Amino acid sequence: MKPLLAVASAVVLLAGEARAQPAAADPVVELPKFVVTDSRELPPPEQWRHATIPGFEILSNASDKATQRLLRDFDMFRQALGHVWPQPARHPQTTSLILCGKRNKFDAFIPKDRYVPDAGFASVFLKKGQGTAIVIDLQATTLNVLNVDGANDAATGTDSGLVSVDHDKQLYREYVRYLLSRSEPRLPAWVEEGLSQIIMRMEFDKRWISFAKLEDPNTVSAQAAMVAQINALGAGEEGAEAMALPGAPAEDRDFNAALQRKALVPFDKFFAVAHDSPESTNVLGNNRWAKQAYAFVHMCLYGLNGKYQKPFATFLQRLAKEPPSEGLFKQVFNRTYKQMLMELRGYIDFTVYQHREYRSKEDVILTPPPLALRDATEAEVGRIKGEAMVLAGNVREARAQLYAPYARGERDPYLLAAIGLHEREHGDAAKARKFLEAAFSAKAKRPEACLELARLRSAEALANAGPEGRLTSGQTAGIIAPLAFAHGKTPLLPAIYDLAGDTWALSAADPGKDDAKMMVEGAQLFPTRLKLIFQASVMARDTGDLRSAHALADHGVKWAPAGTARQRFEALKSLLPPAPPAPPEAPEKRPAPARK
Repeated sequence: MKPLLAVASAVVLLAGEARAQPAAADPVVELPKFVVTDSRELPPPEQWRHATIPGFEILSNASDKATQRLLRDFDMFRQALGHVWPQPARHPQTTSLILCGKRNKFDAFIPKDRYVPDAGFASVFLKKGQGTAIVIDLQATTLNVLNVDGANDAATGTDSGLVSVDHDKQLYREYVRYLLSRSEPRLPAWVEEGLSQIIMRMEFDKRWISFAKLEDPNTVSAQAAMVAQINALGAGEEGAEAMALPGAPAEDRDFNAALQRKALVPFDKFFAVAHDSPESTNVLGNNRWAKQAYAFVHMCLYGLNGKYQKPFATFLQRLAKEPPSEGLFKQVFNRTYKQMLMELRGYIDFTVYQHREYRSKEDVILTPPPLALRDATEAEVGRIKGEAMVLAGNVREARAQLYAPYARGERDPYLLAAIGLHEREHGDAAKARKFLEAAFSAKAKRPEACLELARLRSAEALANAGPEGRLTSGQTAGIIAPLAFAHGKTPLLPAIYDLAGDTWALSAADPGKDDAKMMVEGAQLFPTRLKLIFQASVMARDTGDLRSAHALADHGVKWAPAGTARQRFEALKSLLPPAPPAPPEAPEKRPAPARK
């Protein structure tokens, strides 16, 4: 498991929530009026169910039984994954999980231009900035795709124009993509897809986990075997073709079955596929790219007696700094694209690999209690659906979803924050300010909304700054208040501390100890942001926290690039008063000697 853990360690999971400062009292905010000129502007109220689990806010219009079964299996999958790929107990943000079980609701979350004729999808992972959502189409049990390779259908009893959907595995795949998407810089699309397909096929029970094991490529489903046998018995009889049973839906197979007798994608085109391309999103059906990603990552991590494990890790490190090229590939793997494609072809046809088994004498994967579901409020439905539609790029439809509950009188603070963020990016800044002010006054814990409100307040303050562009104590307090409230809440945003540092740099007021403490904690959360490190060190010095000031200055001297940046930290360090001695460590308690 070391190779997988090495890749997984690139995913930055920021945990911990520091104590937030209370916001200053704000005046009552008069919200904008939403005038409906046509009943078609407002989508009708919808009945959805709502629940929360660690890291996820769930919206489902499937039956409670189907929702609870899927999420029970998902909980157990996460437990199993935690044993082979440990995750922090705290979640860096809350992700929307939308389960569409009826009335064709899944279509509203599909980004435009995603369809390809010979493949499809029944789930999507949506991401833009800090926003993420997973949407599963529970209504789809099979997908219709263009049958471009049905030569072997009669012998196997399958219909390659129909693809069966395993909802559990699709949820697992999108969840792994979500985990991997938090890596900075983000891993290439082919790496995410390859790891997702390996992990989503993990098998587990209460006491064992089987990882990276491949299926027998010659197996077929029971239904397909029955169809093939019945059709074979009738072959040659008069009218047999007309009476032949239709083939069973094709299953999503492992790469050693899916890529049999199929040409592979040249590596220059393979590496060029992006995260939002049709190849990386339409993964069910005749998708050679997705199965090739599965095959290549599996071969590098588990195949050929570990021959390519080290080159694979080196290749990923290099890709974080430079684009893929055949020259780079040859340097790392000592193979040209064509040579590696031939080797991959051999691996697909004759897999030589070692999978992983984990066993325990006690139950380590426990069945969770039934999920507590309740009716979702109109505000929750509009907010969750609307923000997911924004992530999918369906901005106009999203606006209608967000405003519908507001027009009907809903004033939930989180709905107001969502509308304010939507107006900030896609609408009117003045209108956004009113919604964000109202959400902040109601203590909505949305760091993104607090940050945008602080930016709007900062722009107004800078436009009315005093001599030499200095901010008054009142202007400073107005900007800092939403930043202090958002401090330490997930998702953790470095821009919160950047704006706070810039505000104090222009302020005529002096920061207090709590202000400096917030900046020091921000510097500890984001130790690569040298400007933040410098500002936090200066504020710690000015408020008497010399131990933190020295520690941050030392960090800057060590990690700043040679030149002006390092010289600034060295000058700061040289001018700091001596740090107080560290408090003495408590003496180690020794056990009392045993009586004779």
